Amino acid sequence: AMPAAGAAAAARCGASLLTPRRARRLVQLVRSATAAGGDVEVGTAAERETYLEIASRPSRFQESQWGPEDVCVVLLEAMRIQWSHGYPSTPRGYPRTTHGFHEYPAGMQAAAADRILDVLPGNSLLDPFAGGGTSLVVGMSKGRETFGVDVSPLAAFVATHRTWRPAPGAEEETFEWMRATAAAAADGLDAAAVSSREEEKKESSSPPGIEPETSEPPQKDGAKGVPRAWRAIRRSLRTALDASSPPNANPKPPPGLGGTTPEGALWFCLSAALQRSQKGRGRRRGKNGARGYENRRRTSRAATENAYAEGFATAAEVDAAASFRKCVDEYCDGVNELCAVVPRGTPPPVIVNADVRNLTESSGELPASSVAAALTSPPYPGVYDYLSFARKVRAGAGAALMADKVSDKVADKEGSRTPDDGVSGSHADSDGRLGALRYLATAVPGDRAWPDEWNVGEFGSRRELRRDPRAFKEAWREDQTRWIDAVARALQPGGRVAIVIGDGANVDTRASTIDAGARSGLTHVASVSMALTHETAEGLVWNAARREHLVLLEKPRD
Repeated sequence: AMPAAGAAAAARCGASLLTPRRARRLVQLVRSATAAGGDVEVGTAAERETYLEIASRPSRFQESQWGPEDVCVVLLEAMRIQWSHGYPSTPRGYPRTTHGFHEYPAGMQAAAADRILDVLPGNSLLDPFAGGGTSLVVGMSKGRETFGVDVSPLAAFVATHRTWRPAPGAEEETFEWMRATAAAAADGLDAAAVSSREEEKKESSSPPGIEPETSEPPQKDGAKGVPRAWRAIRRSLRTALDASSPPNANPKPPPGLGGTTPEGALWFCLSAALQRSQKGRGRRRGKNGARGYENRRRTSRAATENAYAEGFATAAEVDAAASFRKCVDEYCDGVNELCAVVPRGTPPPVIVNADVRNLTESSGELPASSVAAALTSPPYPGVYDYLSFARKVRAGAGAALMADKVSDKVADKEGSRTPDDGVSGSHADSDGRLGALRYLATAVPGDRAWPDEWNVGEFGSRRELRRDPRAFKEAWREDQTRWIDAVARALQPGGRVAIVIGDGANVDTRASTIDAGARSGLTHVASVSMALTHETAEGLVWNAARREHLVLLEKPRD
């Protein structure tokens, strides 16, 4: 039994929030209290410090700065937060909202972006590489009008749903409807599983469901590529959404603020849940190694055959439905917190799925002198393949998650990037917000011949570096000048752009960014760098982490 002193210390430590760090702290407190035979003081000065107070002190990393001291202080604090807390988690005391919901590679720390906004003027904010929408969410929390651009359809999809809010005054109604619809989908799981198997029987000569996951017979509802365990909840959700009023649910709520709807948000949650299930797949072997794994596989196979014979959903299908409902609950909680931190009257963001280098003033998507500030983290040279990641995630969601009628509507508009089908937010169309749903409505090609928007427009990718290493650096600098020039045109006189970027492919991205800004008429205000290097016994220095920079540029006033 735990001694009374130890129990009291555990209670004051907040044992209900057992993150790994707090769990270790709890063990230390219990041991200290037990050894001393009395109570210990839990609220130490270190525990009471906020992340901003910690960031105000020099870090263990190597820090460099250029520019006015008052500006560099803010930039250094932002970089310390970025390096100390990473992505997508947020430091204790900072609202999590929708940050990190649905995996997206790399990203800016939300608390760091919040600190950077202190040196960015005005009430509008542009992110030309919106990614998962971190800067857009942070800008909204400050009441700013936000604009996001990204060439990746996955980025536009994730950012749209992270920034979506229910209609004002209909928040509880919307969350209740979403949770009730998810529950209705779980209730209809058995019937959906049976229907899916019957359709498989008609289209495949092999016994359904017993083959390995690599067997993917074609299906009319576009389930090719979807793991078999997820097809039942996917079909059941479509059935629940097609019903005018799902069981135990209120009438459908209004669309809300942003480039999606409550229905689209449910598909987003299904995509997030499915993506989570794929992480670590095939790495679970258990205590008994391969033998234990084979025994569990035989047991699972027998249970699956029994479920097929009895007309029930398999254990894997039930687990998939439970994961989906959990994601819906998490998303509703995150959006609810987002609604609490965003000032009422803040407009929804405008998110454009396009290449920022090709946006012109004549297109109306990025007008000249339209924004007061920009905050972004562009692709690091030769580090990521964002479009490849988007194709991989999209292929795992199946050929068409949307209902057939929505897929047909979007298919009719494929190939164009007009504000009606490529933009979400205040410019989104009113017919089902097709701009946001086109991600799920895009058919996954069996021959890997993806549409151009899934292949073209990315720059600085790892694939490009491998294709032609010698020409990569010059191509990178040209592309960097083009996108910075597009941002410079969009900035108002006196506007600023903050750029978080890391080195790669032997490119000094700080110097390259400042040079590109100068060619586009932007002046260097300040910049900071963070690095972590070690020196060997032979005197050699190697980087333990990629060197990163935060560069602040300004457009001169007329």
